[in-house]
Amino acid sequence: MRFSEQLTLIGRFKRRAPVDVDTLAMALGVPVQYAYLNDETSGMIEKIGEDRFRIVVNATHPSTRQRFTIAHELGHYMLHRHLIGAGIADSRAYRSDDRGRYHNTNIGPAQETQANKFAVGLLMPDHLIDEARAQGLNSPAAVAKFLGVSEQAYCIRAGIPYEPAFV
Repeated sequence: MRFSEQLTLIGRFKRRAPVDVDTLAMALGVPVQYAYLNDETSGMIEKIGEDRFRIVVNATHPSTRQRFTIAHELGHYMLHRHLIGAGIADSRAYRSDDRGRYHNTNIGPAQETQANKFAVGLLMPDHLIDEARAQGLNSPAAVAKFLGVSEQAYCIRAGIPYEPAFV
């Protein structure tokens, strides 16, 4: 599939919230596998053949984190596949993990920031935030739930303070 076709496909998936990142990844030819990883590892993208990759996500993390991890790894796939080499493992802070078999010196803070921005744009595009607000979802918790992201991620995206609710 050509890059322009991949971008068109991504655009189609971004039409409805929450964006189905699992199915999108599969449609892009990047299967997603859930595995029991070290708690400090959110996920990874690894090469599994000639121009073929797989995303591995920490099965023990919350679903909102798993969705962001998939979107982040898709960012690496779309933006940095020429730098992935054998693979990239990402820490909980979405930084290239220097432990394990996928320490990748080709991926630095700039590439991790780009992958995060890709993930934010995929999971929380402006038109879906506007749609949530048009439906009367005004609290950060309600918009985050509509988008299928954590409240903290939505607050960062919206540029508002994150104030976790205490029970």
